[in-house]
Amino acid sequence: MPTTNPLGVSQRTFLARATQVEKEYLRLFPNVNFSYDVRPNLIARAAWYTSVGRPNFNQYAGGVTLPDPDLPPAANNRITVNNAGIKAWSAETTKVRLEYYFEGVGQISVGAFERKIENFFGSTVFASTPEFLALYDLDPAQYGAFDVSTQYNINGVVKTTGLEFDYKQALTFLPRWARGVQVFANASALRVTGDETANLAGYVPRVYNWGVSLNREKFNLRANWNYRGKSRQGPVTGRGIEPGTFTWMSKQLYLDLQGDYILTRRLTLFANLRNVGDATNDSQIIGPSTPEHAQFRQRTTYGSLWSFGIKGSF
Repeated sequence: MPTTNPLGVSQRTFLARATQVEKEYLRLFPNVNFSYDVRPNLIARAAWYTSVGRPNFNQYAGGVTLPDPDLPPAANNRITVNNAGIKAWSAETTKVRLEYYFEGVGQISVGAFERKIENFFGSTVFASTPEFLALYDLDPAQYGAFDVSTQYNINGVVKTTGLEFDYKQALTFLPRWARGVQVFANASALRVTGDETANLAGYVPRVYNWGVSLNREKFNLRANWNYRGKSRQGPVTGRGIEPGTFTWMSKQLYLDLQGDYILTRRLTLFANLRNVGDATNDSQIIGPSTPEHAQFRQRTTYGSLWSFGIKGSF
């Protein structure tokens, strides 16, 4: 194998039309939507609908990514198999929502939903077996010590439930010197129950956003806060790692500031300050028996990005 020749490696790794896979989805997606005007400015809404989630296209390639046999088995050095037989998941969702509209500009609403998902995607890692190696014509002496990583459809139902809140309003009742002030806030709380192997990387159970803006004839100012709660990422698997071990991202609070000042009809000064508080991105690995002092893994600092300039239209 010409490991120092990228072209040679590609010629032996990527084979044109080496496999062919066909998939089709013939589904009906019934749905029902309902709304009722409780009062002229108060609306109740309800909905029930079905949906489908297709896997990434590369799952249908059916390819096998082999580890480097010169390195020991590890989480980033294992046999990876794309599951060409994986099915799309299907879901039934029920939502209710109550919306109240202010006489001025603005609204406040609350809602809840429940989604039941069948055939959801799960990730699994297992020790390679002689039968598996024979299926892919792999040498047991070379690859028998490596684990196999793939995806599959989970048996049973994965259920997500959530609450939503949304508020925005122009504060027209303020004195004249404070005219042009608008505020907003929204929040979502999610809960997932079901098989722990479900591929829910990036699932954030708590998200809050709020902010305030001031708009005048010559300038506008905006301040936005974003809070993301502690979130579970992908599972950490392998020999010697206890089940139920996951990577977690710590909670974060971001503050962004923006402003524009109109110099002339064609020129405007602007300022954009991102992540003013320089919030860090911490990750942890937590298992059922992981002590607190051993959970921290790494910290990423992106810094605060400030941009100033002039924009114009001609």
